[in-house]
Amino acid sequence: MKTYRLTGTGGNRRSGRGAFTIIEVVFATAIAALVLAGMFRGYNMAGQKAQFSAWSLAANTTAMRQMEQVIAATWIPSYTNFSSNANQLFSPSLTNPVTGNLCLPSANGNVVTCTNYTTITQVSTTPPYAMIEVQCVWGFLSYGTFTNTVAVLRAPNL
Repeated sequence: MKTYRLTGTGGNRRSGRGAFTIIEVVFATAIAALVLAGMFRGYNMAGQKAQFSAWSLAANTTAMRQMEQVIAATWIPSYTNFSSNANQLFSPSLTNPVTGNLCLPSANGNVVTCTNYTTITQVSTTPPYAMIEVQCVWGFLSYGTFTNTVAVLRAPNL
């Protein structure tokens, strides 16, 4: 049977082994801090990209809504035998800039404003085609302004 004797401080402990030095602890802490900072930065960047994507999709939807209003206008070319007052497509009221808000969830009045600019150009007379272009201009945080553009070719109502 083996007996152990306890002596003051130290006992059977080998000196200098079994512990971390202060330099190792500092380096481990620095590495852990860098990894955590990188994780938080990556999380914030992913959140901003998701928010930008949502705002861009809302701007595209706003431009499409304006586009549908213009497409719904009547267009009968003047060379036909129909009434000339049925030509509503090229009326100036359709090309006025429209300012509104993006259709996004908002809290405490944090709405995102946008402006739709509509351009209607007759591309061809034979056959008659018009190009309708709607640009939705909006701003994203402190990154500046962005423009979503939708365009379509339209034939007359014959």
